Amino acid sequence: MDMVGWLSETERRGWRVAVTWGTVEGVTLCRADCPVGRRTSQRARQRRLRRAARLLLQRGCRRVLTTPDFDGWPTLEAAGLRRVEPGPLCGALAARLALAWLERAAIPPERATVALAGRRVDRDLFEAAAALAPRVRRLAVEVPGEGAELLRCLAEEYGLPALEGRAGADVTLCFPGAAGEGSGALMLWGSRPDLDGLVLTAGDRVLPGELDPLPLLQILWEHGVLLGAEVGIRPGVSGQIT
Repeated sequence: MDMVGWLSETERRGWRVAVTWGTVEGVTLCRADCPVGRRTSQRARQRRLRRAARLLLQRGCRRVLTTPDFDGWPTLEAAGLRRVEPGPLCGALAARLALAWLERAAIPPERATVALAGRRVDRDLFEAAAALAPRVRRLAVEVPGEGAELLRCLAEEYGLPALEGRAGADVTLCFPGAAGEGSGALMLWGSRPDLDGLVLTAGDRVLPGELDPLPLLQILWEHGVLLGAEVGIRPGVSGQIT
């Protein structure tokens, strides 16, 4: 498993990037801290970010955690660092996310239609379908070239109506390759998944407030520190990107 970096910017004097090692919930992170001040120019900031990226890469980091509002990604990505994409965690929690959305919307699952959309029927999509089929009224599938087979399987196993496409769905789970926006569309992939206001938490664990929480949860889950069943889901507010 690759080493993960932590890029921070602290208001302090000087120009040197400070590199330290630390742990979050037992996961080792290599932290590069860049000094910034009121007089720091954009050019100087970019130089320090490039220096920080180089130092992190030298220590084996390929992905990096930052604050939620960090706007220096073009510089880091040009240097060879990548974001931590929380899509795998969101995909693994797809069924729970759909049920949490329905609960927030006060729609009983046994009366709900849930759509699953994606480029292909991958493991997460299939497992979400299997988990939701006994609990919801209808499942709809929108997977070009592969959806029909899954629909037949669901009809034979659970007696569910075979629905193609997402039209009329209360909530749509968008797996890799599927687009979606607006209330009821949960984007489970990419660097910034859109869970329509649903908020993932680390349960009772207290995590560093300066780190973007969703990518950090992904790292803890990857390392086995946080199990999928331990991830909490707060209802939040529909329309907010979390």
